[in-house]
Amino acid sequence: MASLRHSSNSLDQSIEQKKAHTVVLPRGDGYGVSGVTGTIAAALAANSSVFVARYNPSAGARIAIIERLRLQFTTLVAFTTPVTAGRRLALFRGAGAAASGGAALAAVAANAQKDTILADTGFAPGIGGDMRIATTAALTVTGITFETDPFRTMTLSHVGAAGAFFEQLWEFSVHECHPLILRAGQLIGIRNPVAMDAAGTWQLSVSFDWTEITPV
Repeated sequence: MASLRHSSNSLDQSIEQKKAHTVVLPRGDGYGVSGVTGTIAAALAANSSVFVARYNPSAGARIAIIERLRLQFTTLVAFTTPVTAGRRLALFRGAGAAASGGAALAAVAANAQKDTILADTGFAPGIGGDMRIATTAALTVTGITFETDPFRTMTLSHVGAAGAFFEQLWEFSVHECHPLILRAGQLIGIRNPVAMDAAGTWQLSVSFDWTEITPV
């Protein structure tokens, strides 16, 4: 039995000596930005875009890893029918030209970096990217082709009364699931797959976090 105890101690000692040490580092360059629409006019037509972020079409192998989007929706003037089945916003991926209209998010060019030593993001307009949010009407998306099916949907059927508020978090981080990837010239858009019903006006806040890497 003494020999067995000695063997066990030796094994414990060997395991202790071979423990691996790990260091957790950020997996790419981190960026974040937020913006808010103006008062979106009533009866917004189906498939209108209220937020579009296009990645630099000259990015080469560099990619944007979409980590999360937080949406906050507020009804300002009540919809004619407060509870309406199908009222919703959704997240689509697409590709093509940059959107126009609305308001460009200035922070993308100025201070989207989560570490001040980082280079500009591939969404910055100075290097071919674009990120903008609607003011009172839909963005112009001529030259953009969106995929048929959304990655995420935010149901708004229940928030038709004035002052109603709803918050949605869309997670794509590796802790939750595989991240959503944008390559050169691709984009994401927040759109309404069905027309917004009568009378209601609303405002949307968008907070967007992502990282960028050049795979090797």
